[in-house]
Amino acid sequence: MHRLLLPFKQSRLLNTIFLSNIFITFHYALIIYVNSTFLNNFFSETQVSALYIIGSIINTILLIYASKILEKIGIYKFAIYCILMEFLATLGLAVSTTTFLIGLYFLIHLTTISLLFFNMDMFIEDVSKDDSLTGSIRATYLTVANIVFVISPSLVALLLFNNIYSFVYIASCLFLIPLYYFFRRLKGVKNPVVQHIRIKETLSEYIKNKNLYNIFISNFLLQLFYAYMVIYVPTYLHLEIYHIGFSWSEIGIMFTIMLLPFVFFELPVGEMADDKYGEKEFLTVGFIIMGLSTLFISFLTVKVFWIWAILLFITRIGASFVEISSESYFFKQVNPEKSDVISFFRITRPLSFIIAPLLAILTLQFIPFQYIFIIIGSLMILGTKYSLALNDTK
Repeated sequence: MHRLLLPFKQSRLLNTIFLSNIFITFHYALIIYVNSTFLNNFFSETQVSALYIIGSIINTILLIYASKILEKIGIYKFAIYCILMEFLATLGLAVSTTTFLIGLYFLIHLTTISLLFFNMDMFIEDVSKDDSLTGSIRATYLTVANIVFVISPSLVALLLFNNIYSFVYIASCLFLIPLYYFFRRLKGVKNPVVQHIRIKETLSEYIKNKNLYNIFISNFLLQLFYAYMVIYVPTYLHLEIYHIGFSWSEIGIMFTIMLLPFVFFELPVGEMADDKYGEKEFLTVGFIIMGLSTLFISFLTVKVFWIWAILLFITRIGASFVEISSESYFFKQVNPEKSDVISFFRITRPLSFIIAPLLAILTLQFIPFQYIFIIIGSLMILGTKYSLALNDTK
């Protein structure tokens, strides 16, 4: 508990960032798992996948040039503009009924939310300088976010009845209002000295530094897992055409149980990585747990709540190990001035939302929907190759 509270004692700005993290996470967590099923009311499964691909390509391009935007308008204005764009896009999803506008607002949401989280990275790196506390600060930051993620699916279960998604999107939108006012407190944060992403040079830096390369691939695989889970698991569990057919009230509680490992394990793993073991071991164990449990999803077709809840819970035990270990390891390798390297690391998320739908579209040409989880499970086991190749920090 002392290590959990220690980051809050570092500075008022850091406390503001942690509080901002609560609101941005509530905003995001309320809608992340309902987006794909909401879009299925207007688009086919292939079209939904295509929307994720298009939005993620735009997102990737913007992240590549994010450092130039930061240099031109500053980190504070960049964050405020992103909040306003995200507010309008989420409100648009709540009230629009035309297919074109819904697709457009979703694309805006998909791009701006990633830029907001990039801003959060830059803020937290700028106000936290002590490398010996990197693991603890990152673990606290992630634990706060993950507590919100645990709570949010149950709120969705309460808000989403009769398949009326507007209430969920409006609630999500409202959390951006306090976020805006907390961000105003960050106006005094100095703009970091940024380095622009020059794709060839930044790629070269990752390739030359085997630790950066291996942690980049490890994080990409984790984000690929998340992309699969976000897009396809809610659809698989909810729609009866895919055999299962749980209601959203059941799925909401199930997802709350599923996300508990992020609260239970990330802080102690972050502390142990700082104090004793390093990150390499936790990354490897996490990939093995993720891989084996995800493989099993393809062979579970019974509609039994507790079996699904336990299986999804196990997948997130592995993911929690990998998430905090990859975050801690990466940020021990870089400093805030390396915004080009940080931006490139964050590209793993939109990149995963390009690759995951492409993999799904391709594999669905040959196998039934339920077996696409074999692909992602196998890739998680492959992740051990990259985690084991890291030079450990302990």
